[in-house]
Amino acid sequence: MQIVLMRHGKPKIDKHLRLNAAEFGAWVEKYNASGIDTEHTPPQGAIEQANQCAVTVCSHLPRSLESAGVLGIKHIGVCDATFREMDMPHAKWPFPRLSLPMWSVFFRLAWAFGYSANVESFKAAKERARRCAEHLAGLASAHGSVLFVGHGSINWFIAKYLRSMGWLCSERPPRKYWEYSVYRIQKT
Repeated sequence: MQIVLMRHGKPKIDKHLRLNAAEFGAWVEKYNASGIDTEHTPPQGAIEQANQCAVTVCSHLPRSLESAGVLGIKHIGVCDATFREMDMPHAKWPFPRLSLPMWSVFFRLAWAFGYSANVESFKAAKERARRCAEHLAGLASAHGSVLFVGHGSINWFIAKYLRSMGWLCSERPPRKYWEYSVYRIQKT
């Protein structure tokens, strides 16, 4: 049995902005509504790996669904908001103006330490990732192989839970666009 965790393609949105915290929150909403930049195509290895899987799972976000289409997936077995990216907290502060990476790091760290304004808590998000890992394992048990076209943070936590369930993988969880890792376990 195998589970392939793949990160979606590059989103089609401007990431070179300086924003205040309130604008950052609005940008996150736009990011979640954005599709992918079709000029950045997946490598052939990712396409081949994706098309070897019996079942494909996506989140409800456009960048996940569009990525599956670009990979040549004709049928999505599961499309569910439970598989969405881990939410990004934000605030209504009118200043300071920082780059997107700076806000992302700041709010991810704040979130891990308990700040969850406008989003699910860190604890709830980790529990959701555990449920996703269990769902993927169940699909792999039933169908042999499953592809999850996912997102950076949720993939990382799903990988952590898969390993704790006995799934093996020699690669790190996918971080770059179109990157993937394959988790295997012996059927019992």
